[in-house]
Amino acid sequence: MYRNKGTITVFLSLISMLFLSLFCTMAESVRVQAARFQAAAAFDMGLFSIFGEYDRVLLEEYDLWFLDGSSEEQKIREVLETKMEKYIQPNINPRYNLAAGRSWDVFPTELDRCTVDKYALATDHGGQVFYSQAVENQKELFVGEAASALRKNIKQMEEGNQKGEEYQNEEQKADEEYQRAQAAQMEEKKRQESEKENAEKQEESDTDIKETEAVQAKVENPLDQIKKIKSMGILGLVLKDGTVVSDKTIERKDLPSERNLQKGSLLVDEISADPVSEAIFLNYLQKHFQCAVDEGGKHQKGSKEHSLSYELEYIIGGQKSDRENLKKTVNRILLIREGMNYATLAKSAKMRGEAMALAAAITGAAALPEFAGALQKLLMLAWAYGESLLDVRTLLAKGKVPMLKAETEWKLPLEKLGMLAEVLKECDAGGGNGQSYEDYLSGLLILGKKQQRNLRVLDLIECNRRMEKGGETFRVDALVAQAEASADFELAPVFLRVPAVWMHVRNQGTAYTIKGQYGYGQP
Repeated sequence: MYRNKGTITVFLSLISMLFLSLFCTMAESVRVQAARFQAAAAFDMGLFSIFGEYDRVLLEEYDLWFLDGSSEEQKIREVLETKMEKYIQPNINPRYNLAAGRSWDVFPTELDRCTVDKYALATDHGGQVFYSQAVENQKELFVGEAASALRKNIKQMEEGNQKGEEYQNEEQKADEEYQRAQAAQMEEKKRQESEKENAEKQEESDTDIKETEAVQAKVENPLDQIKKIKSMGILGLVLKDGTVVSDKTIERKDLPSERNLQKGSLLVDEISADPVSEAIFLNYLQKHFQCAVDEGGKHQKGSKEHSLSYELEYIIGGQKSDRENLKKTVNRILLIREGMNYATLAKSAKMRGEAMALAAAITGAAALPEFAGALQKLLMLAWAYGESLLDVRTLLAKGKVPMLKAETEWKLPLEKLGMLAEVLKECDAGGGNGQSYEDYLSGLLILGKKQQRNLRVLDLIECNRRMEKGGETFRVDALVAQAEASADFELAPVFLRVPAVWMHVRNQGTAYTIKGQYGYGQP
């Protein structure tokens, strides 16, 4: 029987090709998985390395972790993508930027594209990203007892602010009531004079008028002096004689709180402004920013250069000069003190009686009761104002003033209300118990709008950094907190090249995309 020679050889060749294809496919699958792992590791290292370029000056001065993404030529997204590619390429391709050699690479992976899809900036959501990091970084450094004391102070300040608003309303109503009572008194006097019927009654009436005028001549109305004092500059009243007020100014139109800011699109976990977080943030502000009673920069940290000397006052007032910020802050503290001091007067029967006695002495016995009552209220309001001036001067002299005074803690006697300008100098020694000037500032910082406050803090950080060498172009809306990125890789075939050649097919390799997110404070 005739047999074809070579049948076994052809059969074994076909079987070998199948086994070789299977082996190459398995080996290629393992290689692809290993290459994918290598690419993921390179991607993670690249993303991590980007944030390793954090602004070291910002960390040293303000305890903040942010990546400076500013550039004159590129946008923030382009800056991040360029940095990321720079770190991924050497890790994914060891021969990147090196002379070509003869070594064989089992993982010939190429980086096709690096994309930063989203990022979060310090100024996003009204500075909430900055706020969250400042609070998070200070949590372990803040003692619980301090937080409790600060919360108590905040509650008192909120009450004081409400009392201050009530004081303003009372002052307006009392002035209107006094004007009406004064007009009624004049009408009554005219009526009495027109009804005089005979010379005897006229003589008696003249005698009464002379007696009244004699009493009035002896008792001066301190309200006239208070009006003169209110027309004077507030800083000249509450600052010790010879105190030099800082004349530093800034241009606000280009600051973060005023300009159109760059915005990120990445949503990050933010800390809510609950009482504990607010207490921590206030402690952060006091540690990193100075105020009017801060001698020689006693705050623990912060910039070495200061665009303004009264930084906490700027956060409260938001004006372009130290003088204007101090004036606005002092007036707000004064209003709170007026409200609380008037509350003390209103509760004290003794002090109300003193005011009524002085009002009666000023108006005379012939006055209408409504006239004396209206004047009593004005005297009490003026008395509270005078006491409040003494309080603010005490605070600026590094003394302390309790939020709600007892009658025994009152400093200004009613009989010295007209000599207020001289009495003020007695407060230059400071002293006292209660809240300090910094405590009152803390309360005002809490009472303000959160977004406005956060952006004004960033105003100061930006201004101060621009005064330092190397920070001339610093922008807080280019500070990156977190980023979400992706990278496209392509793995060239190795083991599948052999069966591809035998089978005359084209193998284009394996393409895949890796995504990830990283940032400061991210778990």
